[in-house]
Amino acid sequence: MARIHFKVTALAVYLLALAVYSTLMLISTLESDLRHQDQDHQHDLKSYEGQVNEAALTRDHNPRFRRAVDHHWLRTVQDFYTRLKTTETSCTKLIQLGGSFCRGNIDNDKFLCLDDDVTLTPGNCTVYSFGIGDDSTFDDQANFYGCDVFMFDPTIDQEPVLSTNYKRQHFYSLGLDIKKNQNHTTKVKYVDNNETKTIHGELDTYDGIRARLHHQHRTVHYLKLDIEANEWRVLPYMMERGLLDGVRQLAIEVHTMNIIKAPQHMVLDMLRGYWTVLMGLTRMGFLRAVYRPTVVLESLYTVPGDNTTIPTCFEVLFLRRGPVY
Repeated sequence: MARIHFKVTALAVYLLALAVYSTLMLISTLESDLRHQDQDHQHDLKSYEGQVNEAALTRDHNPRFRRAVDHHWLRTVQDFYTRLKTTETSCTKLIQLGGSFCRGNIDNDKFLCLDDDVTLTPGNCTVYSFGIGDDSTFDDQANFYGCDVFMFDPTIDQEPVLSTNYKRQHFYSLGLDIKKNQNHTTKVKYVDNNETKTIHGELDTYDGIRARLHHQHRTVHYLKLDIEANEWRVLPYMMERGLLDGVRQLAIEVHTMNIIKAPQHMVLDMLRGYWTVLMGLTRMGFLRAVYRPTVVLESLYTVPGDNTTIPTCFEVLFLRRGPVY
């Protein structure tokens, strides 16, 4: 039988050792990635569980809202949005203030009702506007209408906003929260010059902000909230303490897009928690007069099974017309 002879050279030994080392490193990297993915999954799961618990805060722990909220009808995601877009009152003199075009649609505009029972009196009206971003057109037009406009946003540079120099317009680097006196830092990167700037602001409670401005006895007639899903935290706080007294119109950009990435078994509980908060507004006399979805790709929820999509972000105008329970 013929024998096969292998000649082992130093180069062959080196290449073999390199291959073994590379394989071991690849295995180690894959194991590390799997561990991180599992940790991220557990973190996301805890985060979503926190959102469910927080959204259901009023349902379980707040005596003012513990009175039974009917959820038996909410059996699918479609049920929630179908009922939400059903208005409870109407406005015969409805106008829009501000707004700019974004991806073919108008965005950042707000509705204002001029019906006699809820209208704002030019020269004698106060607007609180939380969440300005890069579009202050609503605030500018509310100022032109004749209201004192107080603008709040801890994430933007105040210089461009204050450069308008409108007498009735005031800007503060403050944001809404349920805890008092917190520092807030945002890094902003400007596209035109690639410059990065750090914005320093603060977070405070609604009553804390009113106290800072010495507005404890001043009526806020129109309250705008565009605070990126933080409304679910601050609204129960405000309702529990009666901080919405005097508000005639409440304009909220409602954010429910957290359901998009949430585990499916948590979605309905999250929506029930959101509905409990909305029912708290109804019990305080705030009725839905306008509903308009904000249709952008990243806010669309795909319904499992039939691949239909539902917008999870929308503008709602509440008018204080209903009985207070």
